[in-house]
Amino acid sequence: MSAPSDIATPDVGFVVDSVSFPIEEGKLREFAIASGGDPDAVLAAGVLPPTFAAVAAHWRDQAAMVRVLQLDIRRVVVGGSEWEYGAPAWIGDRLTGDRVVTDVAVKSSGMLILTLTTTLRREDGEVAVTQRDTVIQVPPKGSPGGLALRSGDLAQGARSPRSVGS
Repeated sequence: MSAPSDIATPDVGFVVDSVSFPIEEGKLREFAIASGGDPDAVLAAGVLPPTFAAVAAHWRDQAAMVRVLQLDIRRVVVGGSEWEYGAPAWIGDRLTGDRVVTDVAVKSSGMLILTLTTTLRREDGEVAVTQRDTVIQVPPKGSPGGLALRSGDLAQGARSPRSVGS
């Protein structure tokens, strides 16, 4: 069976959006508290904890990303995120980067799998972190490979599509 041809797919290299955000002491303190860390130790170190890069999502319009990529939000699940670290980022730095489509796969079932990569750079141009996100659009309900949950499935212990991969 060949991949469906009626699925809108972005080109590899397509820039989805750009993000730029400051690394602020107050936000770093809040992040340390929220993630169970010691805010005084984090601030004394002056360098970002690795997971702080996830904050970039709060500076983006995720609904706009879904529209730009022509995805059906009712069928979108997160396949995962990974980070690769480069130069340290410090309180007072600004991280800036583009979110770019780096891989597109359409399965014969109609499942669309996108890899989106954001390379966050400090103001001096050094790469601080590269984030790769996998976004999956499952096939429509009723199609081969599509979700077909009934209302009682969740009560019987089936996982909701939103919880896949989490």
